[in-house]
Amino acid sequence: MTRNASCYITKRRAFVSIITFSIAYIYNDHVISIHSILESGSTILNLQNGNPNPTSTFTSSFGEIPNKISGQLNSFANQVGYFNLSCPFEMSKTSCAFLEYSEEDRARTRISSEYYKSNIDVIRNAFDSTFFSGSNNQNTAKRVFMTGDSLTRQLFISLVCNAFTLYDGLVEHTEINWKEVDPCRNPSLCKIKGGEHGTFDAASVKFRGGMEVHFVPHKGFKDKGTAEVHVLERLAAEASNMGRVTFGKRTAMQPGGPVDVLVYNVGIHFGMDEFRDKLEYFVNKVTIPLIRKNLSARPRIIYFTTPTQHFNTSDGTFQGWRGSEWSLKCVDEVESNPRADIEKKILAPGVNIDVLLDYDDLNFGMMHVGKHDCAHYCMPGLPDTVAAKLLDLIK
Repeated sequence: MTRNASCYITKRRAFVSIITFSIAYIYNDHVISIHSILESGSTILNLQNGNPNPTSTFTSSFGEIPNKISGQLNSFANQVGYFNLSCPFEMSKTSCAFLEYSEEDRARTRISSEYYKSNIDVIRNAFDSTFFSGSNNQNTAKRVFMTGDSLTRQLFISLVCNAFTLYDGLVEHTEINWKEVDPCRNPSLCKIKGGEHGTFDAASVKFRGGMEVHFVPHKGFKDKGTAEVHVLERLAAEASNMGRVTFGKRTAMQPGGPVDVLVYNVGIHFGMDEFRDKLEYFVNKVTIPLIRKNLSARPRIIYFTTPTQHFNTSDGTFQGWRGSEWSLKCVDEVESNPRADIEKKILAPGVNIDVLLDYDDLNFGMMHVGKHDCAHYCMPGLPDTVAAKLLDLIK
């Protein structure tokens, strides 16, 4: 794919007696689709050739992180991928298996994990074609800057966890600083209140072959020292003055070179008017100046649409806490995603952005974490297939 190719990614599905997943994207007027179907309550893929059981350890602010978390594994994790904190980079508040308490919790875990298993071939294909095709040695040495809020962090976690659990030695080095204290507002999600599997802000990973991915939050962080609140203003100044952008100074580890790919999302911490303002600023001050300069040094620009919220509100979006009753619940589907609608009106692939990656997830409400969180999806689950497509677009 050329640097400035016009790409649009979308997913369509129906939740009836089966869960259908598809990804389609347009590249030079060609539509490519990937489909897999999961029968409810059963798995239709052969998953026995999964985890090669890597034995690597990695450094964090709390010392060495073992590959396996004692007492947290079941047969699912031994078959394929990650599950129930089997990945040392998972956050407990989005591990639905770890948070299980009620029958509803178990249903969310089952639907999300079976969706993940049914699409493991899509995930593997993305990693195989990126790192093991035999012709991508040069392409894998990309350096990726991801900035957004906790929704962007879910994609980062997915990339690292799938690489770590599906492939032996693919994750070469990581830097992740777990917060000693997680000031989590929702006690039902905060079984781990600090340390490993709690929460982190900036994090970095280097894969075998040289690819680096650096995540720095601009919202939804716990510590300003490991986040970058004014990242848009910095990117705008760099785009105007240099025709390229840098990683800034808040990455968890020192990048090995310039930014090859910029992955951005405004996030869910702004009201709709401010959300639109931030997106327009990103386009007018960052992406258009970079594209117009047409320099080979500029990064490929990927924006992913904000995942759909499925709260029991008039439009599905979070509209504030409802006192002490904690009456926020998740609905299975909503008619529209207001933030994604704005993003699709403003962003034009091939014009003011290179790629628009669309969650297109109006019908996925039953795969949210729940427990009053209808914004984040269970992991493993939907973020893994989105992250797989993101990896396809990075290489």
